[in-house]
Amino acid sequence: MHNIAQNDLKSFIKREFSKNVEKLKGKHTPISEVVNNVSKLLLVEKIYNLSKKEKYFFLFIVRNYSKQPKLRYFLAISLANNSSDLLVQLARDYALKSDLKLVQYSIFPKLLRVQLLLLKEVKLIEDYTHSFEKLKIYRKEFRSKLTKVKNLVENE
Repeated sequence: MHNIAQNDLKSFIKREFSKNVEKLKGKHTPISEVVNNVSKLLLVEKIYNLSKKEKYFFLFIVRNYSKQPKLRYFLAISLANNSSDLLVQLARDYALKSDLKLVQYSIFPKLLRVQLLLLKEVKLIEDYTHSFEKLKIYRKEFRSKLTKVKNLVENE
C-alpha cells in the first residue's frame, strides 16, 4: 500500500513539474537528518523552484539513506534569505512542535547566501496541497515575529 502511494506521488510530481517549473541546475549539497542520535545524509537529487506558482517555495527530491522509499519529497519555504543564529532560534520551537525540519541551506551557491528553510515531508498527494497552506501560515507568523523583534530593538 505504501509503495502504491509513493508511485502515485512520484507520477504526480513528474506530471506537475515536467514543464511548468524551473529546475535548479548544478550540484546540491546533501541535507543532514538525525536518526537515533546518528547523523544521516539525504543526497539532494533535484530542486524545483516553485516561485512562479507560489512565492518562496521549493520542492526537494532527495535520495533516502535507507532502501525504502528510494526517494523522499520535501516541500520547502524560505523563511529568510540570509540565515542567522537569531533567526534559527525564533523558528526552532515551532518547527519542533509541528514536526517540520528547519534547515540552513544554500539553494543558490553562487550567491553565497545561506537561506533559512522550513521543510515538510510530503508522502501523499493530499499532503502536498495541505503542506502549502501550513507553510504559508507559518511564514506569515514568523515574519510578524521578526517585525516585533525589529520594533523592540528600534525602541530601545
